[in-house]
Amino acid sequence: MSRPFRIVVAVLAAAGAILMYLGVTAEVNSMSGPITVTRTAVDFRTLVTKGVVFFAPLDPVTAPMMDAVTPLIRWLVILLVGVSTYLACGLVTRRTYPFVAAMVGAAAALTATAIGDLLWWATLVVRVHTAPTGWYANEALDHSTLLASAHLTLTGWTSDALFLGCLLAGTNASLVGCTSLAILLLNRLRKDTDEGDDEPQDAAVDTERGVPLIGDVRGRGANLALAGVLPVLVLILINGTQAVRDSYSGRGFLALLSVFLSRPALSPPPRVRDDVEYRLTQEIDPNPLSMDVWVHRSVLALALLVVLWLLLRALLAGLPNSGHRLGLVVVCWGATIAAAALTATSDVLVDCAISNSPTGCAPWESLGLQLTSSLRFGAAWGWLVALPVLLARRLLDTDTSIDAQETPVHEST
Repeated sequence: MSRPFRIVVAVLAAAGAILMYLGVTAEVNSMSGPITVTRTAVDFRTLVTKGVVFFAPLDPVTAPMMDAVTPLIRWLVILLVGVSTYLACGLVTRRTYPFVAAMVGAAAALTATAIGDLLWWATLVVRVHTAPTGWYANEALDHSTLLASAHLTLTGWTSDALFLGCLLAGTNASLVGCTSLAILLLNRLRKDTDEGDDEPQDAAVDTERGVPLIGDVRGRGANLALAGVLPVLVLILINGTQAVRDSYSGRGFLALLSVFLSRPALSPPPRVRDDVEYRLTQEIDPNPLSMDVWVHRSVLALALLVVLWLLLRALLAGLPNSGHRLGLVVVCWGATIAAAALTATSDVLVDCAISNSPTGCAPWESLGLQLTSSLRFGAAWGWLVALPVLLARRLLDTDTSIDAQETPVHEST
């Protein structure tokens, strides 16, 4: 996609977020009382509202330390939406299918809001450690205790950015996808017009076909996707270790691991039968993971790897074979978030389908928590997926003759 188109699309993406911000602010100012929308997702309407209220003022009683800096983070997220969309659109060429272009736009929005969520947490940690003792609710809570309980008291507020990303992903996908489709139709119309004039258009055709894609080489997209899955596999194996599980009950920074690394895990099967009565009487836990919990976590982890591989393979095949490293980082990061969210949603729906509860199944009751955990996992570690993809793309690009003859991605449209 040429630079003028990228600029227009990026501006429109940021403008959409700004309009949402202004609309929410106007709605809150017109209310006679404080906003009372719950941050706990229990149905589809609340899931949508959860993303919109990212732009609503914080309750100073619930999050007093972040009330002053949250407006700045909101504007940073809006800026990041425009920047990430601009970078991601640099990967959209004339040969990219509109559906792939739409997925690229969605990944850009997810990446931008994920960075906003991480900035929120980083700011919280800094402000907690620089705050005087006793500032929170008039209680003398030390810094480590507050950080250890931050995921319990403030997770509902910070996850608003992640759910905002889901809303913006839909709008960005439509925006980038429609732009790519419009460019494709204009190129075909121009080509038909030129053919009607009986003028030679060999140079134009060569230019259009000269942008090599990753999918032009058989198996390259699958190999790059496999390289991107490797960091997630390592994280899942680390999360399955006993040391990480023990850190969840600790304090300070180690306790914050439960916020970013709590869902997928691969570990050896339990070696001891899960005896609840023994644990209660002996006051020890010989088997922290029962067999059914171990099976569930293992299947969930394997499903995440498969979904991520499939999503990366579908995306990378339609992207250019070289250039735009930052754009590829944005796409891989967003794809990781999307894969984690899809896996969590599927997990909730499957559990609901096979549940034998006499009271029936209510997937909305657990979907909000599962989505928050999965989205934050992708937000925290999605950038790692891009690193081996970039390295593998460079190593696999050994055909120097193609490199010498390829044209830049920013061909005129």
